[in-house]
Amino acid sequence: MRSFPAAADLRDDTRGAVYVEFLIAFMPVFVFFLCLLQLALLFSAKLVVEHAAVTGSRSAAVVFGDEPGPYHEATAQPNTMSDERQKTVRGAVLVALAPLILDDTVVAVGVLYPDTPGAKGQPKGTRVTGVMGSGMVRVRVEATVVCKIALANRIACEQFGNSQLRVRTARAESVYPYQGANYAYE
Repeated sequence: MRSFPAAADLRDDTRGAVYVEFLIAFMPVFVFFLCLLQLALLFSAKLVVEHAAVTGSRSAAVVFGDEPGPYHEATAQPNTMSDERQKTVRGAVLVALAPLILDDTVVAVGVLYPDTPGAKGQPKGTRVTGVMGSGMVRVRVEATVVCKIALANRIACEQFGNSQLRVRTARAESVYPYQGANYAYE
């Protein structure tokens, strides 16, 4: 017959204490590491969004003053933000964001043309010269970045609508000198 140890013997037994302490300390440290990893991914996405804003503003400085031929416009209206010209600038932004779009890190992209920092975008068909400041074109890129690291995404990110996705919005603005076209194309 097997005998069980007395309660006093169990109270003094320290075998397995290190294992229990490890289990208690491991989880907070592990979650902290996951949060650091998630923040690093968010900051790298922010850098790519900033690059996309610079690319968009450089593209806008060229496209908005360009001739109407490549944009299939009937009238020669230089210095305007037509739909086709905005699609071209958006295409440049999407090319800059392509690595994040292809791996589903970025799920939505907005391109705006505010006249002052932090302002709302300009309406379509607005003339660029005079509206966007003295000789400058401003482009804001807003990208919805998916948080992919388990546990950390619940701490660092918000829920995206009714879906299970957790996201953050990365925003960047860039200003580029705009010389425009001082003449009308024939």
